[in-house]
Amino acid sequence: MLPSQRDTNVIVAGAMLTLFLAALDQTVVATALTKIAAELGNVRLIAWVVSAYLLTATCAMPISGKLSDIHGRRPVLIAALGIFLAGSLICANAPSMAALIAGRAVQGIGGGALMTLSQSVVADVVAPRERGRYAGYFATVFASSAVLGPVLGGFVTHYIGWPFIFWLNLPLGVLAYFIANRALKRMPVQRRPARVDYLGVALFAAAATSFLLALSSGGVMLSWTSPLLLSAFAAAVVLGGLFVKRQTEVAEPILPPKFFADAVIGPVYLALFCLFGSYLATIVMVPIFLQVALGVPVNEVGILLIPLTLTTATFASLAGRYTRWSGRYKPPPLISLPIAIAALLGLAVSIKYASPLGVAALLTVMGVGMGPMFPTSTLAVQNAAQRGDLGAVTGGLGFARMLGGAVLTAAASTLVLGLAAQWVTGLGGVNGLQDLVRQPLDPAQRAQLIDVFSVLFAGLAGMMTLGWALFWRVAERPLQERKDMAGAPGKAD
Repeated sequence: MLPSQRDTNVIVAGAMLTLFLAALDQTVVATALTKIAAELGNVRLIAWVVSAYLLTATCAMPISGKLSDIHGRRPVLIAALGIFLAGSLICANAPSMAALIAGRAVQGIGGGALMTLSQSVVADVVAPRERGRYAGYFATVFASSAVLGPVLGGFVTHYIGWPFIFWLNLPLGVLAYFIANRALKRMPVQRRPARVDYLGVALFAAAATSFLLALSSGGVMLSWTSPLLLSAFAAAVVLGGLFVKRQTEVAEPILPPKFFADAVIGPVYLALFCLFGSYLATIVMVPIFLQVALGVPVNEVGILLIPLTLTTATFASLAGRYTRWSGRYKPPPLISLPIAIAALLGLAVSIKYASPLGVAALLTVMGVGMGPMFPTSTLAVQNAAQRGDLGAVTGGLGFARMLGGAVLTAAASTLVLGLAAQWVTGLGGVNGLQDLVRQPLDPAQRAQLIDVFSVLFAGLAGMMTLGWALFWRVAERPLQERKDMAGAPGKAD
């Protein structure tokens, strides 16, 4: 039977706390990197403190979702929480940069799983018709943690020390365990006598790791024509092909091919790849633009992004409430996304006359347009999936989102650095975005760099338009009511 409303509320609270932990650690170290590099040395590896977490989190999302479909949410979620806290302990006590990066990789495995499972758990106990409002809450938590992370990380680093960034995870993780564990024991699960496809897991992890490592290193640590980099891409293609072939042959695939053939799930995955990728690339590149082109101090950049977070979270919540009232999930993003596209195009066209407040205003409007996409995409794919595939379909959604972010952010960085090298007169050797930020630029060089960012933001608006067009292909299916879930098979965990 379904949990009581009280237990459901407790489950949701625990799931939101685990999501907060996992999402916060994506960005919490950003403002601490300089201090970490000063204490641990090996500055060339500093970017991997962030990249290691994102890489392993991306790989863990679909794998953990599938494992939870087979073994139940509770044991996999508790294991993920334990892995996350173990990684936090490694990071807090890291004696070297290599140890810190290793700890971040362990954190990412647990964090990626927590991001998937927090949403899958709620899908088990809340009907799709009611799920929209909860999806809005989760979008709010995710967006808020992205902004709070650098602020909290900077405060803790300045006043206490960077290791306490990771020590803070321990009491929060223990609290999340005690909040959710008791109620999770009562939730319905679908344990099946199925075998885990470990070869498929290995192929997926190897392909994704090769691809993301190549993306992270290209144009920064290695040139895009480096034999080592090209070999990594080639390995990703070969391993990815073997993984796809494997998925068509096994009874329990990690990412079932039927997902991509489905009239809802497939288009949503593709749309979210484009939309979230464009959104994340914009969030990453706008601070660079503000610093190098407009001379905004780094401590003020985060403040200018707060309105974007607020509107994204607010309109995500409103879209969730609309789906509960109407039973429809397509109208909100179809209506709102052109607003985001127009805002980004407006930034590209007016960029020569832009002020920091003007950029913040356009980003705020973009948040209005992007917010509804996040809860409705989750709701659409979960409503389309069978109960036994909820974890896998949610993990696949997270993978599409993170992969889009990785690919388009890397593409944006490459475009900016490549055009800057060609268009900005007298620009010295620049190996990455942080090098670009540190370059002393005269007014003429800043003007030329503004043209570079104009092309970038126009290109990202184009990708958003493609995502919007893909979402038009998504089928609209009736949302299930809570009574439709009452007879779902499963036993207490």
